[in-house]
Amino acid sequence: MNPEEYGRMHDLETTYWWFVGRRLLFARLLKDVLAHRDSVRLIDLGCGTGANLPMLREAVGPRGAVFGLDFSPLALQFARGEIDGSNLYLSQGDAMRLPLRDEATDCVTMLDVLEHLPDDNRALCEVMRILKPGGVLLLSVPAYQHLWSAHDEALHHFRRYERAQLGRVLRDAGFKIEKLSFAMSLMPPIAWFWRRFVLPFGPHRPKNAQRHSQGAILPQVPDWANDLLARYVEIEGKIIVRRPIRFGTSLVAVARKKD
Repeated sequence: MNPEEYGRMHDLETTYWWFVGRRLLFARLLKDVLAHRDSVRLIDLGCGTGANLPMLREAVGPRGAVFGLDFSPLALQFARGEIDGSNLYLSQGDAMRLPLRDEATDCVTMLDVLEHLPDDNRALCEVMRILKPGGVLLLSVPAYQHLWSAHDEALHHFRRYERAQLGRVLRDAGFKIEKLSFAMSLMPPIAWFWRRFVLPFGPHRPKNAQRHSQGAILPQVPDWANDLLARYVEIEGKIIVRRPIRFGTSLVAVARKKD
């Protein structure tokens, strides 16, 4: 991917409701997970262009540190724009062969990363290796294999996940699951309609859509709706802290390495 495409990706992830809402949702989950903890070291696997790094830095607090790791050097060039000299660090690396020592970190985030990896079990075992005893993993993945479409192919996904499937791969890697919930609960009927009746019809770009830098097409919405949808997803984060949501186009998990 060329630098211009990464620039467009960063702009979209900074403003588009789906990315903004996911960021707000995870900010709420991290507030719950990291409550009463100090000097937290957090590693964001698949940090991309770094749009989530400021939120993660706020979550760990002034005495914590956030390390963004991504396979792409071009993505990391844009992520460096989020670095202002205080407790944010970047490194290049492969999620299935992490360049980190055992028990190196307190918390790992993987926001829509696992579906991009050919061997999800190997990646989760690597996460387990670098977590300290009692350390926690927060991740999100796309849900429902029956929603597979050209959108997933454009984003180079290997799979979408069923709830039981995600629970199984986490347990197989040795994690204790604390929360496992759907998210983006407004989206299933919209996603089904979009994939069934819009995406299949030719390579044209719909007038009410914008293209994700990697090829996926995202429906464009007015600014007021963009903000409203992002805030709705933030509310889902508050719900998930208390109880799981039963349907949605994303799955969210909080899993812990046993002491």
